[in-house]
Amino acid sequence: MSLRGTLGDFGIADIFQLIGHQAKTGVLKLKDRELEVRISFVDGNVVKAEQSLRDRADLLGNIMVRAQALQQSQLDEALALQQRTLRRLGDILVETNAVDRPTLKEFARLQTTETIYRLFAWRAGTYEFVAEPVDYDEASYEPIRSENILMEGFRMVDEWPAVRRVIPSMQHTFLVIKELPPPSVEGSADDDLLAGLDHALSGSGEDSAPRQRAIGDADRRIFGFVAPGRTVTEIVDLSRMGEFETCKALATLVTNNLLSIVSPQAAQEAPSAVWKAALAAELRSIGARVAVGAVAALLVGGLVRGASTVDGGVLQGAPDMSLAATIAEAQGQLQLTKVHRAIAVFALERGRLPNQLDELVELGLIAQGDLDGVFTDPLLYRVVAGRYVLALPVR
Repeated sequence: MSLRGTLGDFGIADIFQLIGHQAKTGVLKLKDRELEVRISFVDGNVVKAEQSLRDRADLLGNIMVRAQALQQSQLDEALALQQRTLRRLGDILVETNAVDRPTLKEFARLQTTETIYRLFAWRAGTYEFVAEPVDYDEASYEPIRSENILMEGFRMVDEWPAVRRVIPSMQHTFLVIKELPPPSVEGSADDDLLAGLDHALSGSGEDSAPRQRAIGDADRRIFGFVAPGRTVTEIVDLSRMGEFETCKALATLVTNNLLSIVSPQAAQEAPSAVWKAALAAELRSIGARVAVGAVAALLVGGLVRGASTVDGGVLQGAPDMSLAATIAEAQGQLQLTKVHRAIAVFALERGRLPNQLDELVELGLIAQGDLDGVFTDPLLYRVVAGRYVLALPVR
């Protein structure tokens, strides 16, 4: 069997389906300009994917080093031995106890699938399949069903645009806003990401609040790799989950308000932006302690509150209020404290004041019950010329 043609006439999915369905053994060559990918099939299953002009960073040994599964010195020694003996690098790494066989198979599979998944973005090029015997390292490469690759490839094509809207650059870094919630048995952590992001990405504006979805095991795993200054690329390397799954988990954590995303420009050109994000995270984490302290201050000697302004995203408080005369008044002042704090976090994160207090609830900065408070009438809130006034309702 020999097939050849252009991807414009016969797509990658069609080629994989044909080879898999007919359980063919051979090599599929795909070429676009100078880039060529060779995919080896045995009985219709993928056993290896190689790319010409492969970046040194994409070589198997370097992938394991970046994932901290292998030390650079161990790789250098194995490569030197490979040059002298012409043996397979994987066999050398296992025999020298640099890595174990299951770890080697894990990374070999990851390298293969990542190479193939990139092909789904190709819109032009040529292909040629030649049926021939295939020699591959059976101890290191595990056959992958063509159907499984197709299913994952189609899912990525569908979901990548939504993920990229949240994580537009591999050089973004993150700050932790709040810790992970405890695992929940309700809902499915495997829901399509689009179900969790469609509201945020429906064109309703960048301030539209995304609909949250369940935090799954993959999301929790990725959360553990987030550290100040660590880029998306570095998290992908450490996770061993691949680019798409890692970015999808990061997007979920961002839309669930667990992480705050920091652009490369903010990190390099405006350290104050990173500081503001860190301050916002701190304000979120100390909310309960601030509230308790506010009650104590009210009952002992008064609380400073009044009009505030936004200057570079930082809020500045102003005039005094008299001591609360009753417990109801103290509860009302506690309510104001919580709302002031939520407004401060909102302004730090969004660079503006909320137009309505409901935006604080939508962003998850405050509960609706805290906003309703102890009085029948709603709080008085106005924004005028970059300043806001917040007060208890007239009683």
